[in-house]
Parts: sequence; structure tokens; C-alpha cells
Amino acid sequence: MKNIYLISIVAMSVLVFFNTGCKNKSKEYQPTTTIVEGHITSPPALVIILRGTHEIKGTIDQEGKFFIQTELDKSGIYTLEVGDQKMHVFIVPGDRISLITDYRDPFAGAPFKGSHALENNYLVHFENLKSESEPKDFQKFFSMKEPEFVKAVETRQQVFLDDQQEYQKKNGPFDEIFAELISEELSYDAAILKMNYPEYYEYLMPDSTLVLTDSYESFFQNLEIDRHEQLFVPSFKEFITSYLHFKTASDTNQVDTPLPVRTFDNISTLFTDPELKSLLYYNLMKETIEQSINDASMLVDKYRNAQTNTQYLDEINQLYLTWDHLIKGKTAPGFEYFSIQNKKVSLESLRGKVIYIDVWATWCGPCLRELPALEKLETSFTGSDKIAFVSISLDQDKTAWQTMVKEKNMHGIQLFAEGNWSSTLATDYLIQSIPRFIIIGTDGKILDANAPRPSEEKIYAILKTASES
Repeated sequence: MKNIYLISIVAMSVLVFFNTGCKNKSKEYQPTTTIVEGHITSPPALVIILRGTHEIKGTIDQEGKFFIQTELDKSGIYTLEVGDQKMHVFIVPGDRISLITDYRDPFAGAPFKGSHALENNYLVHFENLKSESEPKDFQKFFSMKEPEFVKAVETRQQVFLDDQQEYQKKNGPFDEIFAELISEELSYDAAILKMNYPEYYEYLMPDSTLVLTDSYESFFQNLEIDRHEQLFVPSFKEFITSYLHFKTASDTNQVDTPLPVRTFDNISTLFTDPELKSLLYYNLMKETIEQSINDASMLVDKYRNAQTNTQYLDEINQLYLTWDHLIKGKTAPGFEYFSIQNKKVSLESLRGKVIYIDVWATWCGPCLRELPALEKLETSFTGSDKIAFVSISLDQDKTAWQTMVKEKNMHGIQLFAEGNWSSTLATDYLIQSIPRFIIIGTDGKILDANAPRPSEEKIYAILKTASES
């Protein structure tokens, strides 16, 4: 039986709205009781979330039924989330909307009925079109020279515009508010690609110097940037985060200040909207904690002073505490695993050496791409008895690990972590993705729980300094 997912959104009270700005999408409404109800035949989770500027949770019972009753006062493109699936839903308070879809393939067909079915079915269609329009060759797309790249982005945007026109010819005109929202969605989507371009180009073309023309940033001119109401445009959250990093990277002042600190300080420089500032502080701290707890330790006091949203403050405080034991200077969690020679090797047995750990797996493409750089790094320290290179596999298939280590003649200490993602290594070091690199000092204390990769030039100086201290 298909996993059928049925939602009805029922507004219970009489709607009264007033216009708070010159654009129709700025309409707000008197709070209107809205019910979201439905049925999921085989739900992957027992929670369903309707997310706008805040999240509204509903419970899914054992039969797959759920019921959400809430007050909505804003029209916009909300997000409906069940398990790992997310679907955008255009809602005007007072709507009655039904969604019937298969959880395993939610973007098939035209699943919406009821109010604004036209717009919501277009959102499903649009998600499919975006997926089809993603650059097929990432490297070729972001390695173009500026004029060709800009033209490629604009061509992609025109495909979306032409598709909108064709869709409306066949199905009827869009709601005026929705038309403005989806128009802005296209602009933000294109802007994100243009902001990513300099970083990706330099990564893919390290021997080529990119100098952008003076007019390159003209795409910012007609975009609303500092207004939290734009959060009802799907790509806006990603846009403001990209905008923050783009502006920070292009700022040549205070280059001696650590990048995380400059990025944090730029939030108050680039934004005045309190809701956006709170969201950006939260997102930056979450990202920084998970990427580098050492960097996060430089920001945590600034964050606690700047954050005005108590929920965001509490969540980051809790996340920070979770990672606190991995901050530089803390005793490294121990481990003991069998080597490729079937001998037990423990962290304690390596005490007195600087330990550079590579957490990897045979099936991990990015891990394998680092192997040549890792071999080069190991070779540069040949003859040194002060550094140990340790590779620890999170493979489930031990035979696959043994085969690859032998076939590739991999050097260093090769260990196999029994339990893979449930191993003590993965749980103690909070490893959620690989490759992950870790540096432990001669005294058994952490130097960096999320260290630079072998392909990053700075790792040579870091290891040299650590081994000489």
C-alpha cells in the first residue's frame, strides 16, 4: 500500500487583513485559527512540523493521523517537514489545503488540492525543475570566466521564468502575493550562485587569479536583504548566510582578525533587523561549533552577549556544552583498535608523539581524494619520530578495508574502528561526517578536534610547530 500523506488546512475564524507596506506580499492578518490535519500511513517519525518564522509541531499517532491547531497571521511560503522530507506550501490564513502524496516520492504529480492548489502544485513542479537544472558538471560550471558564468546563471534563471509563464498559460494565473514571492525566489537563487562563484572558482582553479569586474555585485541592487519578512521566501535563509560570508571574504580590512570573529562582527555591520541578526548569530555559532570548536570558543562570550532570542541562546549553550570536551587543551578521549597487522594500538601507546588522525572509510569519495595529499604529507615528515600518522576506518565491511589498505599500500598506522558510527571514536569525538582530521599533542591533549585536511597547505606548518614545541 502506498504511503499516503493527507493534509487539510482549515481556517476556523473570519479573516481580516491589513496592508503594512507597498508590496502585496507584506500583507498581515488578524490571527486566524488554522488547523493542519491529515494521515501518513507509514510515518518515518511521530512529529510533523509546519515552519514559518517559527516552528509549529504536531504529533502523529500510531495510526498515522496528526492534528495541528495554531494561529496564523502571515501569508507566505511555509515549509512542511516529516522525517527527512521537506515540502514548501503557500498559505494565506483562511486557506483549506489538502496534500496527498507518497512519502517516498513526495514531488510526483500534482499532489495539492483545495485553496491555492495552483500555486502549491507549481512549487512541487518548481522543485523538480530546479533539480533538473542543477549544473551537471560542477567543476566546469564554476571554472568559467566571469562573463560566461554570469550568462550561464542568467540563462538558468530565464528557463525558470519561461516555465512560469508556460505553467500559468496552461493552469491559470498565480495569486498576486505568490507571484511576488516566487519572483524573489528566483532572484535569491541566482544571487546565491553568484556569491558562491569566487570561492568555488579559486578552489577549482588554484593557479588562476580571479579579478571580478566592478559591476559584478550589481545583482544586489534590487534585492531586499535586511528584512525578516523575506524569510517566507524559501531561499532567503541561505541567501543571507551566503551574503554574510561573501561580504566578509571580500572585506580586506582587519585581515589579521580571525575569520570567525570578523564574520560574527559583520552581522551587526550588515544587518539591523533584530530577527535576522538573531538568526544569523545562531546559524553562525551552530556552524562554527560543528566545524571547529576551537573557533567557537573565541565567539561564545560574544554570542551570549549579542543573542536576544532565548531559544537560540539555550540551544547554542547546550550544543557548546556537548562539544566542550573537545576544545584545545582538553584530554583527548582514548581509544584502542586492531591494526592492519592485527595488533592492538591505543591512543595511550602513542603518547609522546604528535598524532595526526584521519577518520575515513573505503566508500567515502572525499576521503579517497585526500589520500594522495596525505601520502605526500607523511613523506614530508619521513625520518621524524615525533609525529604519528594514524588512519582509522569507520567501514562496516572489514574485508573491504583490509583489501584497500593493501592494494593502495597505505602507510602510517592503519586501524579499524569496530562498530563504525557507533564506535567509541565516533561517539566520543562527535564524528557525524568524514573525512575528519584530528591533531593530538605529545601530552595526550587535543590540539584540534577538527583539523585542516592534508590538501590544505597550512597543515604542514601546524604539524611542524606542534612537533617542535
